[in-house]
Order: sequence, then C-alpha cells, then structure tokens
Amino acid sequence: MQGNSYQKGLVALKDGKVQLAKELFTVSNDSRAKDQLARLEKRKSEQMISACIITKNNQATIEECLTSLYKYNVEIVIADTGSTDKTVELAQQFTDKVYHFDWIDDFAAARNFVASKASFDYILSLDSDEYLIEGLREELEAFFRKEDTTCTLGMYNIVNILGKGKRKNASATIVARIYNRQYFKYYYQIHEQLEKIASRSDTLIYSTLDLEVLHYGYLDKKISIKKNKRNLKLLLKQLDMTPNNPYFIYQTAKSYFILGNYNQAFKYYQRFFEIPKDYRLFWLKEALDTYLKLCMLTKNYVKALEKVKIFQNQYLDSFGMLCLFAEVYIANDQDKEAEKVLKLALKLNFGKYSELGWKKVDAYKELAQIFERQGKWVLANEMFSKIKDKSLHLSLDNQLTMVVLANDETDKLTACLQSLAVLKANYLIIVKGTNPETIELARQYSKDVYHFSGRAADLGNYCLTKLKTDYGLIVHANEKLLGADLDILKQITSKKAGIVGRVRVTVPVKDDELGRQTHELRLLVKAYSKFNGPNLSNITNKKPKQLLEQVELPLILAKNLAYEEYYQSELTKQSQLEASLKEKANPVGWYELAESHYYLGNYAAASQAYFEFLSGPLDLSKEEVLTAVTNLILALIEERDYQRALEVVNTFKPYYQELSDFQFAAGRAYMNLARFSEALVAFESAQRLANSDSIGINTYLSCYQQGVIYEVLGKKQRAIGAYRLAGKYKLAQAGIKRLLAEK
Repeated sequence: MQGNSYQKGLVALKDGKVQLAKELFTVSNDSRAKDQLARLEKRKSEQMISACIITKNNQATIEECLTSLYKYNVEIVIADTGSTDKTVELAQQFTDKVYHFDWIDDFAAARNFVASKASFDYILSLDSDEYLIEGLREELEAFFRKEDTTCTLGMYNIVNILGKGKRKNASATIVARIYNRQYFKYYYQIHEQLEKIASRSDTLIYSTLDLEVLHYGYLDKKISIKKNKRNLKLLLKQLDMTPNNPYFIYQTAKSYFILGNYNQAFKYYQRFFEIPKDYRLFWLKEALDTYLKLCMLTKNYVKALEKVKIFQNQYLDSFGMLCLFAEVYIANDQDKEAEKVLKLALKLNFGKYSELGWKKVDAYKELAQIFERQGKWVLANEMFSKIKDKSLHLSLDNQLTMVVLANDETDKLTACLQSLAVLKANYLIIVKGTNPETIELARQYSKDVYHFSGRAADLGNYCLTKLKTDYGLIVHANEKLLGADLDILKQITSKKAGIVGRVRVTVPVKDDELGRQTHELRLLVKAYSKFNGPNLSNITNKKPKQLLEQVELPLILAKNLAYEEYYQSELTKQSQLEASLKEKANPVGWYELAESHYYLGNYAAASQAYFEFLSGPLDLSKEEVLTAVTNLILALIEERDYQRALEVVNTFKPYYQELSDFQFAAGRAYMNLARFSEALVAFESAQRLANSDSIGINTYLSCYQQGVIYEVLGKKQRAIGAYRLAGKYKLAQAGIKRLLAEK
C-alpha cells in the first residue's frame, strides 16, 4: 500500500488535490516523497490570496471547481452549510481548511464567515459550481500589489452556460468578488454585496481583471423555481430592513418574473425606476435587461420602448443591450431604429461569449430579417451569408419578378419596394432618371438594376430582355402594394401560359380620400409577350394572330401621389398617348386616353376617346369595354348630352342589363331625361344585382338616387326611407334633414 502511495500522490497532485497528495506522500516510503512535500511547503509559502467558497451538496461540481484553482496557487478555504452528500469528503482532498457553518438564511454571514477563516486578507470569492477557465495568476496577484484595495474591488466575468444540447448558450456577466477583507465585507442576507466596512457610503472603484469563470446555471426548471422561492422569501425580509435599496427591489422583481408572477414583477420594477440611482453600477445593465425581457414576454412593447428611449444613450458600448433595444424597436414596428442600433452593436469589439444572451450571429440574423421585411434582398443575403447556417436563407419566388420602373423618386421607390416585399419576388429595377442615389438605393434591393436611356417605345421590350423569370409584373416607383392573395397569385404564375394579367390600381381623386380604381394590364409572360409602342399596357402575343388570355390578378396597387402630382402625371401621359395615337391608332391607347380625360373631369375629350375605342372590334366580355360604356354614359350626362347617353344605353342594354355598373349608369341617363319610372327600375336592379366592384353602386349610391327621384316626385316618406337605406352617406343625410325640416 505504501509503495503505491507515491504514485497515487502524483495523480492526486495532478488533479489539484493538494491535501490528499500530502497525506499520501507522508505515508510513502519512496525517497522522492520528501522532495514533493518540500515543494508543497514552498508552494504554500508563496501564496498570498485565499479563495473562499461556500457550498452545500455540490459533489457533482466541487472537484472541477477546486481543480481549476490549482494553477493560481491560492489558499482554498471552504465553508459547508450542511451537505448530506460527499461534498465535504471531496473538499478535504484539496484543503485542510474545510469548516462547517450553521445555515441561518444569510449569504453575507456565510461569505464573511469563510473569509474570517482565511490566512490572508486578499480574498477571491467563488461558488462551488464555478470554474476558473481563463486568466493568469500573475494578473490576480498584481491586482492586490498595484491597486488601492482600501477602496477598489476586483471584478471578473462569469460565463453562464444555460440550456442543453444544441440550445446551449453561453452569456457573460460581470461580478465584483475580489477584495481586501480589512476594508470590505459582505452585506445583506440574499444577493449579498461587497461594501466598505468603515464608511459604506464612500464611492467605490471597480477594476475588471481578465479572469473568466464558467458557471453552469440551473438547467432543471424545478430547481430554479425552488431557488427563487427561497430567494424571494429572503428578499422580502431584506426589503423590510432596507425598503429603498434599488438592488433588492430589482432582485425581488426578477424573482417574481422567474416565478411567473408578472403583476408583482411590474409593481416592484415601478418602484425600482422611481428611486434615484447611479447608472454606472455594473448590475444596473442586468436590471434593465430583465425588465425589457419581462415587457417583451408580456407584450408590453410600448412600456419597453419608453425605457429604451430613456436609457439607450447610456449603453451605446454594450453589445447585448443594443441587441435587446433592437428587439424592442422591432416589436414596436420601428425597423429603421432597430437597424441603427444593430449596426452600432456590430461595430463594437466582441468577445467569444455572448453578452446578456446575445451573440454576433443574433445581430446578423435580426438585420437579415429586417432587410427581408423591407424587400432589401441584396442586404438580406449579405447578412444571411455571415450567419453561416444553411437552414437560414432568403427564399424568393422563382417564377415571378417585379419589374419596377423608376425615375429619380428615391422616397417613393423605397415605399414601393418595401410594400412589394410581402410578395417575396425578385426585383428587376429599371432606372430611367439620372440620379445616382436612385441607382445606389435600388442596389440594396436587387442585383438586377439597369439604367435605361433609350426611346420610350423600346422600354417594354427592353424590360423583357432583362427578365430572368417566366413572369414579370410591371410596377411604377410611384405605386405601392395595398394587398394581394399570395396563394392565388402563386397558382397563376406556376403555369406557363399565354396570358396577361390585370391588376387594380387605386388613383387619387380630388376631394376624395378613397380615390378610385382602374384596371390595367401589368402581368406579362416572357415566352409569349411583346410590346407594341410606348404604351406599357399594350402587351400582345409574340405569335401573330393569337390573342393573349386576360386574367384578373388578386392584387391591388395604389398611386403613392397627392392629387396635384397625379394630375400633372396624367397630363404628361395624355400628351404621350396623343402623340402615339397620331402615329398609329390602337384600341388600348384610346381607352387609356379616355380614362385619363374622364377622371380628370375633361368629359368632352373623354367622350370622344371612348367613342373611338368602342368603334373598333370589341370583346364585350372584357371589363374595359363595360367600363368604357358606363363611363361614356356618365361623361355624356356631365356634358348634358342626355339623348346620346340614352342612345348608348339602348345600344348596350341587351349585353349588360345584368350588371350593376351598367344599370346604375342607365338609371342616371333615365333620371336626367325625367323618365323616373325607368330610372327607379334601373337603380333597384343595380342594388339587387350587387355585382359591381363599387360597394356604393351595390348599396348606398343606388339608394340615394332613388331617394332623389322620390323627392322630386313629392313622395316625401318614400324619399326619407330611401335616404335612410343609404346609411351614413352625407348627401343622403342632408336629404333627410332637409325633408324633416319641411312643414
């Protein structure tokens, strides 16, 4: 047995078990044992720091904790508070300074007790589930030799390992645990803090050492809850003694948060923020972090944002806080602010461990998702490439491209592209202007950005040469997407067919916030489509004598223009259309010219253009033919050419009498010719059929017109009844008021 003791002593010493090694060398007959004992004595004489540890039932972790201290050559002093496992037995293999401390629900008392048993005044505090993993003995000793330890505390990083398996995450926090016991001791029963003994109000100095301690947190939820229930009991007791101490108010709020009592957590946080405090204290960052996470969990996003705006400038040097601020901004739909703080965070020097649970990859991921929401596909791809996780990538529609036509309107281009992001389609951006900012902006969204300076007549076919997918949807930079049915759109673009698609485009109307809707050909198929002339709605089939099938797309665009801007753009459009029609007449050009004149109130010119359109070959099933007929009737009425309006009604009645739009227009024509019985029948039919795109024609507008007729005929009660059916329509309300005022 004695022959093996020397070798066993060497093995024990290798693991840092100094006390066990001493015992084995002492009983060994090997001549080399005396040399080992002498070395151990010399090693002990060189010590100047005591590592003080309190423990209870930590047999699973205490060996690794104590082994990690061996290279630092510190005295190990342990206070056990009542272990029932092998903790004490294992600790005694490392040191002969293992003491028992009767637990009295007071962590400060336990910390001070173990420090009182140390041989040295210089103390390093640890927990028995923590392990020193980084740092030099020389730096630790230099702190006590060089710093003024009468007022200075040493701090080190604790790397907390939370979660299991792939969900494991390492985040670093900082603690003050290196001190001179002549001038400092621990105070408070729970979440004990080092403070000066003589004058606890003196300003403290903190010095951070390049030491890192690894700590495996409470992975078992039951253990965590049990711990926090114990902590809460002690915290409430502590607050009875120090009711205005912000640190303990924060820790109480945190314990309530962990235990799921969010109302109480908010209550204590309200107290916490009301008390003046020095925000340079190292633990305040963690306090704000916990509060913001509480707000996010309970969806109190506005509360979180309020605090971010107050404290952001104080934490511009904190990577973790900036990432958390970004999360708050995102929850409040403020992606622009989130982007700013994330970019600030990524400029900071970043350690190998995350701060407050945030890693560099998280910042890249958040930025990628912001850019993805904004439709900035190029920037999103750049961020995803930095993440290096193949499961995270940008997935775009491989059939559809948004062909965006821009001039120099960078603000409108941004709004346009960001509204289209929901379609998850590639962008082909054609810049017709000369502003370099427009091109620079466009390149954040797409790699396919081109400057076009050719003839207007060549623009459409130029777009087709650059189109890389089967389908292209033309959008102008001064338009925004209002809504779309993505599933139906996907079904349409998943098939290769000779089709063109119409979309609804809402345009502003003077003194009308709702505007109006037009239908325009915008969807084209590369394999089948070509353009004739400068009019981008004039999409025809590449194959002669074959028409393209028209489909209605489940998609609505809106002109992002004030009425005055829209008015000027329409005047320019009219000039271009008129010039084109002089060169070569075509139905589409006449229709668009008529529509432009009609909605700008130039009814004489609109009527003439509508007649030109309707004089050619017609497909009465097409919606633009119905629109041309109804708008022509209404334009003639505005021109007081009631007889010609009636002629148009009679011409098209056999084809459109089952459509609300036509019946409404016909009712207006009958009404202005004083053919009231026919007008009533027409308005009633429009209301009954209810198949117009206009809700008003289906309901309140038709009711209002009936009320007007009844009022003209002197049928007061029937007029009031019809006006009431028109609901909140202002003219109908005025009619009711007018009739009720009559004697």
